[in-house]
Amino acid sequence: MDRYRLKNIIIVILLLANAFLLGVLSMRQTSENASHRQTSEQLVKLFAADGMSLKAEDIPSKTAPAGQSLARDMDREREVAAFFLGKNPVRADQGGDLYSYTGAAGGAAQFRSGGSFDIACALSGSDGAQLVRDFCREFSYIDPVFALDDNGSGTAAAVCRYGKLTVSNCTVTFTLDRGTLMAVSGTLLPEKGTDLSFDQEPLSAAAALTAFQKMRRERQAAVSSITEISSCYELQSAASSMSLVPAWCIVTDTGEYYVNCISGAVTSN
Repeated sequence: MDRYRLKNIIIVILLLANAFLLGVLSMRQTSENASHRQTSEQLVKLFAADGMSLKAEDIPSKTAPAGQSLARDMDREREVAAFFLGKNPVRADQGGDLYSYTGAAGGAAQFRSGGSFDIACALSGSDGAQLVRDFCREFSYIDPVFALDDNGSGTAAAVCRYGKLTVSNCTVTFTLDRGTLMAVSGTLLPEKGTDLSFDQEPLSAAAALTAFQKMRRERQAAVSSITEISSCYELQSAASSMSLVPAWCIVTDTGEYYVNCISGAVTSN
């Protein structure tokens, strides 16, 4: 057999092998889609029996996001301090993983290893509300929600975003007095982390709905409809470490609930 014919035979074998693999993958995907559709339809019936409306098409088939291990980012902390206190704030080590910053024009900030921080700034002469919006845009928080009176006094709050997903229990709160930003406190996350593995497979959206239904029955929570189910994160912080655990956000007609994909715990706002 000459080399040309042998080459053609090898090519045909490779093409057949690829076609077989594609067929297997297609069959597997079809089977997974059918299984998800069947599970979703069963959940819709179960929720309807409990007096709750749920649409099968609202139940995601995608898997939960990977967990993230986060390391403290002191450069980012300095950037936040500089945003409110002015350029080149002076840093001081207060011990116990607590660092403080002071600005030349006044104001002070404190950052802790678990991500929490507090800032006193009293930035008179600035548009406090716009400053809040600018901070959220620059440091990965969703659009802030304001609760201000006619004089521009009150608070604003925003939830942190990591990548494209919100972190349900990671927030920042702003205090304003007559339009002047007076104080900021909350949690700051590093921009980047590393994938974190778990000993168990994270809960699917369908499994999270089952955990939610169990909680609702036990607590007799007043819920009549589920309007959205989406991926998010929950922050777990210790003295010297932070991690993001995947979770599912279940939006209902009476509030938002969060199901931890690893522990199965259900919390609410």
